[in-house]
Amino acid sequence: MIEVEQLHKSFGSNEILKGIDLKITQGEKVVIIGPSGSGKSTLLRCLNYLEIPTSGTVKIEGHYFEEPKKKFNEKHVASLRTEIGMVFQRFNLFPTMTALENVMAAQIKIRNKSKEAARETAEKYLRKVGLEDRVNHYPSQLSGGQQQRVAIARALAMEPKVMLFDEATSALDPELVGEVLNVIRDLAKEGMTMVLVTHEMKFAEEVGDRIIFMDGGVIVEEGHPKGFFHNPQHERTKSFIKKVEH
Repeated sequence: MIEVEQLHKSFGSNEILKGIDLKITQGEKVVIIGPSGSGKSTLLRCLNYLEIPTSGTVKIEGHYFEEPKKKFNEKHVASLRTEIGMVFQRFNLFPTMTALENVMAAQIKIRNKSKEAARETAEKYLRKVGLEDRVNHYPSQLSGGQQQRVAIARALAMEPKVMLFDEATSALDPELVGEVLNVIRDLAKEGMTMVLVTHEMKFAEEVGDRIIFMDGGVIVEEGHPKGFFHNPQHERTKSFIKKVEH
C-alpha cells in the first residue's frame, strides 16, 4: 500500500529524517513511537507529501508521488493525496461551519460531489463517530473530543485508502482521550490501513500490527507489539519503554 525508500528530509542544515525505508501493506496498522524530535510527525507528513522529501521516494499503491528524475507535478501529487486521510493534533475545523458543513466541504470542493451526495456521506460518517445528534452544532459548541471526532469523520468522508493519525489525542483533556481512541479502535477492527503516531503505549500495543520506534531521524527497532514492548532488543528502545508509562 505504501512504500518508502531512502527518505531524507532536511529543514535548512537540520536533517530530520536520515534515510527511512518502510513498507506498509493493505489493512496493516503501523504505530510509530519515539521521543519528541525523533522525526515521527515529519515522516507521517512525508507519507502524503504535506512535507516534500529532500530525497528518496514515496509510493502509494505502486504510484510515485514524485517520480525520480521527473519534474514535480502538483496536480498528480494532489490527486494521490486524496487517497490518504489525515487527522492532526489540532482539529482545524472551520469555526463558521457546522459539523455537517465541515464534513461536506472537502467532498464538494475536491471530490466534486453534489451537495446532496456530500450531505448523505457526511451524515453517514458523523453517525459512525457517534455524533449524529451534533450535526448542526458549530465547533465552539463541541468539546475537544467531539471536534476531533468531526475531524476524523471529515477525513473518512473522502473515503481514503489509508488513514494517518498524528498524535490525534495529544491536544485533548485526559477524560476526552477515550472517546477518540474508541473511534480509531473501531476503524482498526474494520481493516482500515492506518499509520499512527501516538504517546498512548497501551493503545499502541492493543491496536498495532507493528510498532516502529524512531529516534534521531532513523528507525531504531520495529516488531510485533507483544515482542516489542515486552522484549525489546535495542538498548535505546529499552530505555525509552522504561521511561514511558506502559
